[in-house]
Amino acid sequence: MMEKLHVPVYVSTTFFEESAILLDSQKNRYYTLNDSAAEFWKLLTKLGSFEEAIEELSYLYEGYSDDFKKDMEFLVNDFMKAGLLETGTNIY
Repeated sequence: MMEKLHVPVYVSTTFFEESAILLDSQKNRYYTLNDSAAEFWKLLTKLGSFEEAIEELSYLYEGYSDDFKKDMEFLVNDFMKAGLLETGTNIY
């Protein structure tokens, strides 16, 4: 789907219980993620690859449907539009 992904330096993540908060310090905005989105974010930022994150999630949730993959693609696109993820090599 996409090239390598990374989190810009101005975005910080705090995990609590099963969810997460993403803070964009440039825009002074925060985003909350539910449990499944937080788990996906954790894998996505660790692995830097959409395909690898989806594969890892399939192990956690014992497979996934095409709808699930489309939902995660939509989520990544939203992250990118919001400036929470970028493509390419992280130069920071």
